[in-house]
Amino acid sequence: MRTLGARLVLVAAVGAGAACASKPAPAPAPAPPAPPPAAELAKSGLAVVRDAEVILRDSSRNRDVPVRVTYPDGDGRFPVIVFSHGAGGAAKTYDALARFWATHGFVVLAPTHADGAAAAAKDPAAESAREPAGDGVSDPKTWESRVRDLAFIVAATGAVEARIPALAGKLDETRVGVGGQSFGAFAAMLLAGATVDVSRKDRAKSFADPIPRAFLLLSPPGRGQQGLTEKSWTAVERPLMVVTGTRDPGIKNQDASWRLDSYQLSAPGNKYAVFIQGASHLTLTGVSAEPGAPLPASTPKKPVSADLEVAIFKDVRAATLAFWEAFLKDDANAKAFLQTEGLATESENRAQLLRR
Repeated sequence: MRTLGARLVLVAAVGAGAACASKPAPAPAPAPPAPPPAAELAKSGLAVVRDAEVILRDSSRNRDVPVRVTYPDGDGRFPVIVFSHGAGGAAKTYDALARFWATHGFVVLAPTHADGAAAAAKDPAAESAREPAGDGVSDPKTWESRVRDLAFIVAATGAVEARIPALAGKLDETRVGVGGQSFGAFAAMLLAGATVDVSRKDRAKSFADPIPRAFLLLSPPGRGQQGLTEKSWTAVERPLMVVTGTRDPGIKNQDASWRLDSYQLSAPGNKYAVFIQGASHLTLTGVSAEPGAPLPASTPKKPVSADLEVAIFKDVRAATLAFWEAFLKDDANAKAFLQTEGLATESENRAQLLRR
């Protein structure tokens, strides 16, 4: 018969064995990334930026495509942004945006399409101001020409490297985004998979390209124009951001919210919209934020100031950089920013960042 002392020793031994067999406590989950302030995102990076003009030959169409290349000076590999200008404009119109993105480690390839006005290179501000009038280009051949320009450039990173020795081996062809403004945004959304009714017989035509990972649309058209319907964006599943504002109506006097159709009607998941009080077609390019630049049209009820144009363009820089960083660089901090109200808070609710 065991004594009380022996039983206590046995119990202690069993307890010790159970303790040895138990699993260690799980490590605490890592803290979520801290979203950067909008003010930090709006700042230029440290990289030196260079520009180059190249002509790329699309032999399948017997067409030469002029491309303005804006790139950082340094070691790659750099994600690539292909950006399409608006009707009546040219690549140079968007230098303020292209150079800003380049300071953060992106290479921007901006074609001047066949329908672009040659005068835009001499007077980008004037051409940008005419953009709303070209918002509703109705010729399907022009639509297709634009889309084929973009698809050609998206796949031509090797040709760009061959033309610019400083970029040899530095472009990351696996991390390509496509953007555009106005008619350029229309072309970009077609690459994303938006469908259009080209004619009564040719309905819901798709120009989708599989290479780009994300799409940025500044002042895009909505349904009821250029063959776009309520179902046009059903197949748009890749990340997408729309940027517009209260002073950005359509050519047929559609309310500025009409430009949000591609955000609201596309497949949910990684879809973002930035809606800015006081922002116009011209504001989004950054042209009117330059010192001494002409301002958009102003009225007594809707005055426009140089300070407001500068502030709005900072909103545009912050939001678009976060989008590119999130989906072309897989940056966790940028993704965290897109899920916060930081842009609204820092702009005193001038800029609203929506997501779905």
